Amino acid sequence: MVDKINSNTTVRSFKHLNSYERGEIYALLKEGKSIRYIAKKLGRSPSTISREIKRGTTLQLKSDLSTFTSYFPETGQAVYENHRSNCGAKIKIATAEVF
Repeated sequence: MVDKINSNTTVRSFKHLNSYERGEIYALLKEGKSIRYIAKKLGRSPSTISREIKRGTTLQLKSDLSTFTSYFPETGQAVYENHRSNCGAKIKIATAEVF
């Protein structure tokens, strides 16, 4: 019999970021807070915050045609939804040839 007290398996409770958390990341970045501060504030890993910032960062063009990057929570959410739509098994009948 396995003793559950000394079990080395842990329950994973991974959660996806929601749009509210993306908005919090945006607001805290605008305040100049660090990735580690944002992660601690949201109770997430700094890696999660870093990946989300990378996911939602876009290249912007100024009026003098110089470029800069900026994070947008809407972009992060759109990229997330696009990636989620590509998950799972594809419908085989849609790609099957007529015989």
